[in-house]
Amino acid sequence: MVQFLQSSGFSRGELARYAGLSADELAEPEARLSPSQMQRLWQLIQTRILPTITFSRQVRPLIARHLARGRVKVGAVAAELNMSRHTLYKKLKEENLTFAGLLEDVRREQALKYLHDRNRTLSEVAELLGFSELSAFSRAFKRWMGKSPAEFRAAC
Repeated sequence: MVQFLQSSGFSRGELARYAGLSADELAEPEARLSPSQMQRLWQLIQTRILPTITFSRQVRPLIARHLARGRVKVGAVAAELNMSRHTLYKKLKEENLTFAGLLEDVRREQALKYLHDRNRTLSEVAELLGFSELSAFSRAFKRWMGKSPAEFRAAC
């Protein structure tokens, strides 16, 4: 939690003051922080950081994690966010986005990352991205990038 807060722009001193700790105490492993100190840090995340993060930026990593495990189901992602599918769709719509569009964006980003790893076959990449067949992945990739995965990999 401390590392997350620091990566969000809070200095160690700010965090220490907010949690009621010295800078040295904050350097200790989080397991040594009291529940009330951890709660203060969590409140900082909830009040100062989460409101600045768009909803879609909260959904993207969940989609990526589900994608890595297999199929991405909107209901499972919504459940992780403690909301219904309808609410998830509604919140994305407020950003002029759809779940399917976000899923496609995450797949494209992951595809580019996976294709740079030459140890992975194209079939493996297709499977990791949740495509039923290599041909379906190839069609989607060509739509995204204007060239086939093999052509893209050869140009890397």
